[in-house]
Amino acid sequence: MNAKKHKYLALVLGVLAHLEVGASTCSSYPDGLAFMGYEDDRWQIFIAEREEELKVVNVSVEPRSFAYHPNTAAFLYIGIDDGVYLSRGGAHRQIARPEGNSSFTQPVFSPDGKTAYLVEMKNGNSKDTDIVQLQLESQVFAPVSTQRSAQFEPFATRSTLLYSHVSCVESCGRIIQEVWFRDLASGVSKQVTLLNNISKQAVYSEEDDRVYFSSNSDGNYAIWAHDLSENRTSRLTNGPGIDLYPAVSGNGQVFFVRREARSSRLMCKHGSESAAELPIPETITDLRELKVSQW
Repeated sequence: MNAKKHKYLALVLGVLAHLEVGASTCSSYPDGLAFMGYEDDRWQIFIAEREEELKVVNVSVEPRSFAYHPNTAAFLYIGIDDGVYLSRGGAHRQIARPEGNSSFTQPVFSPDGKTAYLVEMKNGNSKDTDIVQLQLESQVFAPVSTQRSAQFEPFATRSTLLYSHVSCVESCGRIIQEVWFRDLASGVSKQVTLLNNISKQAVYSEEDDRVYFSSNSDGNYAIWAHDLSENRTSRLTNGPGIDLYPAVSGNGQVFFVRREARSSRLMCKHGSESAAELPIPETITDLRELKVSQW
């Protein structure tokens, strides 16, 4: 890790003093918070070391996409050079990619941190993708979900893989992208959402057995939830701009990025409370790929 740190305790206390009392459950950074922030003309990975402190992660090359496993302090990231890199315990190594012209993106760790899943773009083309598994110890890649259409944004639970599947583009006059589950033992896939628009960036919460995702079903992108026990989908946010990259903590708080015309904000919502903003340094001008630990 880089010794460079962002200590903004005064800023945090000043902003939190003005937050509504009802938003008290969203008053600090959650465990395992990590995101990509644009600062100093480059993308960097930030993690929350404490409830009120962010730290820049030292990486070999500028990251394009990343995964974080807080229990093992491991990062798997794709560099702007298309390389796949693993950082663990301060040691960095580049993982040898399979032969061919494929490139990779959107990595995610399994809950135990021993396996990762990535999107493989054949010939670097996002229109033709598979989801592959990477055994981190042996550095062996293997296909997990192979279909004729594109698949993106894997999210691993202990027994299933959540991902978004593009089912229609040209013939529908618009992109239709829905969220699916795949049982890792049987290989059987099941559709989760049916909003007939773009539903993406899905994550699963064990706390309430829900899938959280971003969708433009009602116009602007907002955060939605699908209750698996009731088979019911509902919209959670209705703020200005667009809401992206949901992440759920172990106690059910939903964090997300809210993008407006000239800003990106880190937001938190808990239950029926209004979404509250969590402060970040003004030097970070954009956010993406928000991660929060559930375990």
